[in-house]
Amino acid sequence: MKPKDLEYYGIYRRFQNVTFRQIEAQGLPSNPVIRRHYRTIKEYADHLAENVANGKGLILLGACGTMKTTLSVAVMRVQIARGSSCYFIPMTTLMDEIFTRHAMNKEDCARFEQRIRTTQLLVVDDLGSENTDVGWVRSKVDSILTERYNRMLPCIITSNLTFEEMKGTYEMRLIDRLRHANMALMFTGESLRKSGQVFMPK
Repeated sequence: MKPKDLEYYGIYRRFQNVTFRQIEAQGLPSNPVIRRHYRTIKEYADHLAENVANGKGLILLGACGTMKTTLSVAVMRVQIARGSSCYFIPMTTLMDEIFTRHAMNKEDCARFEQRIRTTQLLVVDDLGSENTDVGWVRSKVDSILTERYNRMLPCIITSNLTFEEMKGTYEMRLIDRLRHANMALMFTGESLRKSGQVFMPK
């Protein structure tokens, strides 16, 4: 798929060569937790049509540099290959886009937000990195994720936070919905960026 086509889905240059096939060709890292979660996520992707239809997502928690984003994009590539809608967006970018678009063009902002709320599979990268000290940000996160939960539209969410750490930031009802709608996997270990085992674009 051409780079411009992948950009439509929010996948930019660093992750444009990420697929399960490419990950396996490069070789999985030695971290046993990552290897175990890889098998679980690959199985989720092998039954993606059923999981999406049932509103079943993933929430990948824990240490940075442990392939959470890479594996999320690999699942997205399966969704794209199916000809189905999806979108990838970092949490900080999502909030910035809503704020900027609303200030410049409210209709454009509404269209953008509608896509976030209704795309069949949404990947939200780095939940918890947004500035939740600003009241409207917490409210917007709650609104978007709750609507998707009610519509049974799945998300794949990555975060460096644990569920326990989220309690100080998000409402308990949102955390409860995330637990209910998503299979949660906890990633541990040293950042692969330090060891040079991180997936590299070919």
